[in-house]
Amino acid sequence: MNSNFDTPISKKYKDRYNRQTTEIKEKLDTFRNKDYQLKVIKKTRPNIETGDVFLLSPREGVYFYGKVLKSKIKTINNDTFVEGKQTILIFKCKTQTPTMDNFYPYYSDLLIEPSIVDKSYWTKGYFYTIGNVPLSDMELNLDYGFYKSGIPGIRDGWFCTEEGEKLKEEPKLMGIYGVATITGIAAGVETELIMDDSLLKF
Repeated sequence: MNSNFDTPISKKYKDRYNRQTTEIKEKLDTFRNKDYQLKVIKKTRPNIETGDVFLLSPREGVYFYGKVLKSKIKTINNDTFVEGKQTILIFKCKTQTPTMDNFYPYYSDLLIEPSIVDKSYWTKGYFYTIGNVPLSDMELNLDYGFYKSGIPGIRDGWFCTEEGEKLKEEPKLMGIYGVATITGIAAGVETELIMDDSLLKF
């Protein structure tokens, strides 16, 4: 891909990639050819609410915590792809038992930055809600958003909220505007685990 069409997110990834060892680069280049889906915890049909805390498991007996920052998104332009979906964050805090006991979220160093997902992550059992913690004032004022790609050579991309409202500047926490595919979160988590295998250690 022409580097002139790189997005802020792809540039950040390339910078991190270039700092890795040759061995890790090779793993990053090839892991997508393998089965990298999350483990099924339990299939549910929850009524997803803002503040829900959930677990996901990239390895047997290892659970990372996530939280719903916004449920049932209402977009300003009736974007049918995003309408009704959820904004989530995934943290580096983890547990070996599916409880809230080790939920200590740290927002300055996330495992996965803001992502938009649909209910299928829960109905297929990849996410499993274990509680609800109402958003704090800090969370309500969290500087996060998304990058919406433009058309290369025609229109630049821009920063926006999950509702589609444009932001004046790049947010501190930034994801890609659009709904993550059913393997999208798993790929993001696996990328982080390859770059730092200590994330799996207790």
